Amino acid sequence: MILPNEVEERLLSIEQEYVARERLKKFNLVPKRKILLYGPPGCGKTLSAERIAWNLGLPLLKVRFDSLLSSYFGESASNLRMVFDYCKREPVVLLLDECDFIAKSRITTQDVGEVPRIVNMLLTLLDEYDAPGLVLATTNLKVSLDEALFRRFDDVIEMPMPGKSERKRLLEMTLSAIPVSPDVDMDQISNQLDGYSAANIVLIAQRAAKIGVLAGCKKVCNEHFVKALEESSKF
Repeated sequence: MILPNEVEERLLSIEQEYVARERLKKFNLVPKRKILLYGPPGCGKTLSAERIAWNLGLPLLKVRFDSLLSSYFGESASNLRMVFDYCKREPVVLLLDECDFIAKSRITTQDVGEVPRIVNMLLTLLDEYDAPGLVLATTNLKVSLDEALFRRFDDVIEMPMPGKSERKRLLEMTLSAIPVSPDVDMDQISNQLDGYSAANIVLIAQRAAKIGVLAGCKKVCNEHFVKALEESSKF
């Protein structure tokens, strides 16, 4: 995973604080435990949660809000509480994926059904959170989140679209095990990929490699990238 240095440092800080939580406690300091990651699709939000869980040696518990919603009155909020109760017993990284699915409804609708109810429950559970692990929530658009929910997090990290240097590194990393022809100008291709997500850049590089292999070529050439770009679409 290729991230801007600032984002990498902030994720590393979360990991370091968790590892040093007992030392911090001696000085009445509390590590960051509730993190919000926001940014466009395909820019590494879910991968970052997986990376934190892996580095800390914790299981990753992924929850999608659409799977929690129930047509039965009060059951959705109860399902969410059961998830948080489990996290009190077991140290895990709880990933609340696509948090905006319900959070934005609090300000865009006057519905009195299950969605507003589960949002209110989430606010309460985040306030009460005192589990041995971490909570990470992801959203595609920060502006879609309820301000009340936004304030519950200890840190809010933007996962931006990759810059030129990140785009070039993504290309090189994806093709690191594949011979690349000298006619491939990675800088030029990186410029052409401005506005593409990290996930899409990886897919384009993989597609270029597949085109070359299927054509019987021993190296990935510029023409393979041209074809891959023609087939691609921006997020």
